Amino acid sequence: MPLIRKYQISSLFAAVLLLTACESSIPPDHRDPVTLPLYTKGDIKNGLVVYKEACGQCHQLNAGLNKKGPQLMNIYGAPAAELKDYDYSKGLESSGWVWDAKTLDPYIADAQKAIPNSKMLSDPMPDAKERADVIAYLSTLRAEPPAAAEDTN
Repeated sequence: MPLIRKYQISSLFAAVLLLTACESSIPPDHRDPVTLPLYTKGDIKNGLVVYKEACGQCHQLNAGLNKKGPQLMNIYGAPAAELKDYDYSKGLESSGWVWDAKTLDPYIADAQKAIPNSKMLSDPMPDAKERADVIAYLSTLRAEPPAAAEDTN
């Protein structure tokens, strides 16, 4: 078999493998779209600043891109500990919480006090205004699920 023909077959085989791998890959884990209204008791712009300083080191905003903490896109109104691609603490898994202002506030204030043995090891955030601002910002993090996740055929 001529050398050029071998390379053509090898290239074709490699292309088929790559395409097959792309089609069968599992989309990153994500939360359902947010259905709660925006939280309006905080300043969204200041919440972004506080988020970047206090939360951004451990949390991403993209599905499938967890850091030390889980990604937070569509967190507002979502059940706690629902992402399959993150290993949550047993306390959070059994909490039955839904992330809204009522649950986020004490958790952000002091995660260890709110849920003993929480994996969130951030410093407590005693300032209620800063917490309200972060919650307002988190309530804006809204994205539709990826198209591959919607397709059930």
